[in-house]
This record gives sequence, structure tokens and C-alpha cells, in this order.
Amino acid sequence: MPGQDREELIFSLAKSMGVGESQKPKTVIPSAVKPTAEGNSIFANGHRITKATIEQSKSYFAAQYRKLSSMDDESATELAALFEVAILGINNLLEDKKFSEQ
Repeated sequence: MPGQDREELIFSLAKSMGVGESQKPKTVIPSAVKPTAEGNSIFANGHRITKATIEQSKSYFAAQYRKLSSMDDESATELAALFEVAILGINNLLEDKKFSEQ
């Protein structure tokens, strides 16, 4: 099929120019979370995050979750579920022994 050959040529050309790689979705895999010596912050993905900031984030997501979960709207319910996942992740981070032992 002539159309198929054309598509393969275009894809091959794009790949050789590096376009194929840049078009792939880039997933961010969190690096190891390391507590600081003081124990009041962590390092994650090259950023220092204080425990106060983490707790403030938790409060923000919890408030948004409560607001959205009370709405009778499918998109609000889906967004509330995302906020719930964020809250669970933050709880796991705060309960992590490496962080809480410091």
C-alpha cells in the first residue's frame, strides 16, 4: 500500500530526527525521599520540602476534597477522587518511618 509506505517513511524520518522520543509521555518517577538531618524537611526530586509545607498541602487538598465531594456533579466527583488520592499519598509520606523518626 502506498499510504502505508509513506507513513512508515514519515515515522522513520521523525524518529531519526529525535521527534519520536520527545513525543513520548514523560512520566515523573519520584526519586527516593530523603529526610534532612534536622527532621523538619525532606528532599524529593532535588527539592527541599518542609514538613509545614506538606501539612499545608494536606489541608488544602482536604478542603478541596470536602468542597467537591458535596457537589452533585460527575466531574466534581472525579476531581474529588484525585484530591483523595493526594491526601492518601501525603498521609503515607507523613507516616513514613524515615520522615517521622527524625
